[in-house]
Amino acid sequence: MPFFPFFKLNFIQVEVSTFCGVKCEMCPRSYFEWKSENMDLELFKRLPLGRFKYAHLQGWGEPLLNPDIGEMIEIAKKKCRVGLTTNGLLIDELKEELLKLDLLAVSIAGIDAQRNVRKSELFQIAENIELLTSEKKRPKIVIATLMMKNTIHELPKLVELAKKVGADQLIANNLDYIPSRDLVGMEIFSENPDERFLQIIAEAEKRAKELGIEFTAKPIKLEEAILCTENPLRNCLVTVDGLISPCAYLHLPTKDDFIVRFFKGEEVKVKKLYFGKADDFERVWKSKDYSGFRKMIEMRFYSSIALPEPCRTCYKAYSV
Repeated sequence: MPFFPFFKLNFIQVEVSTFCGVKCEMCPRSYFEWKSENMDLELFKRLPLGRFKYAHLQGWGEPLLNPDIGEMIEIAKKKCRVGLTTNGLLIDELKEELLKLDLLAVSIAGIDAQRNVRKSELFQIAENIELLTSEKKRPKIVIATLMMKNTIHELPKLVELAKKVGADQLIANNLDYIPSRDLVGMEIFSENPDERFLQIIAEAEKRAKELGIEFTAKPIKLEEAILCTENPLRNCLVTVDGLISPCAYLHLPTKDDFIVRFFKGEEVKVKKLYFGKADDFERVWKSKDYSGFRKMIEMRFYSSIALPEPCRTCYKAYSV
C-alpha cells in the first residue's frame, strides 16, 4: 500500500484570470482600480493541485478569457477533480475543453434582470448551456444566481429555466460582498429576514421539487458561524499572481493593499491577507503565521474566541 505523508485538503480556488467581458453592477470590478491579467501557464503548472481533492479555476474574473484555460483544465484533471464558474458567453467557443470538467457553474443574474444587472442577453447563455447539456458525457451543470432585492422575485422562474436548459442544479447565492455604498440595502439577508423573501425561496423550492431539479438557496438570516462555508481550515485561494490567501474575500486584484467593503451599512477597509507563494505551498501552509490564523478559527469549535480580525466584517462569517 502506498504511503501518503499527508491527507488531501478539500478545495483550492485558482484565480486564472482577472479579465472580464462584462461589467456587472454588483461586481467590485465596477468600482475599483482593477488589475486585469491572466495567470501564467508555467506558474499554473507549479501549483499544488495534487494536494487537494478539488480545484475550482475561477476567482475575481472570467476564467475562459485565459488563452491557456484548455491546457490548464487538462493539467488539473490529472491531479484532482476540476470545475470552474463562467458568465457563459464563451461556452460555445470552448465547448470541447469544458466537457472535460467535473463541474461547470454558469453565473446569471436572472431572466429579465440579466439585461439590467449583467448587461448581457440570457438567450445566448441559455443556448450555450444547452450545447453542453445535450451531450451524453458532460460535467455537472450548475446555474448560479445572486439573490438581491431587484432579482429575488425571478427565482421560481429561474428554476423553470434551469430545467428547460437541462441544468442539474440551481444555486441561489447572496450578495455577500458589498463593494459600494450604492449597493447597500440591495441584499436580502438580515437578522430578521423579510417574510416575502422567505416565501419566494419556499416557492422556488416547491417548484424545483415538482420539476425534479436540485435547488439550493443560501440562508438569509444573519447568524455568526463557528466556521464559514469558505472553510480556510481545509481550503485556500491562489491569486492570479500566485499568492496564497485563505479565501477570495480576503483578496481583490486591485492596486490598493486593502479591501473596501460595506458591512451593516458602514464602510470598512481590511488589509489584504496573503501568506506566501503557492509554488512553495508546504512551507507556507505550515508557516507560523498561516498556522496561527487557522488555529484561531479551529479554537472556535471549543471556546467562544472571537473571529479573526479580517473576518469580523465579512458576511460569509455570518452564515449567508
